[in-house]
Amino acid sequence: MDTPPPVDESATTAITNHMVCLTREGGAKHIRFLLALRATETHVLPKTFKDVAKLPADSKKRWLESCLKELKSLKDRDVYEIVDLPKGRKAVKNR
Repeated sequence: MDTPPPVDESATTAITNHMVCLTREGGAKHIRFLLALRATETHVLPKTFKDVAKLPADSKKRWLESCLKELKSLKDRDVYEIVDLPKGRKAVKNR
């Protein structure tokens, strides 16, 4: 079964049982199931800071706090180091 079970009175139990089975098996079926669940959600996650700026104030605040927390975590683990760009070189763009 690659798609979530239909929603009815026992949907929570059916989804839980299905997730337990897929988690045990893993692989592509599990990924397709999770993607199918995600596709049924009605909200859209922001992809850029411009998208975050358009969110309601409480959501915007939570997103910005989360971004700062993630950056702090990366810095604390020495994942990156801020350095001057070598002369004649251009920075690589990222998202």
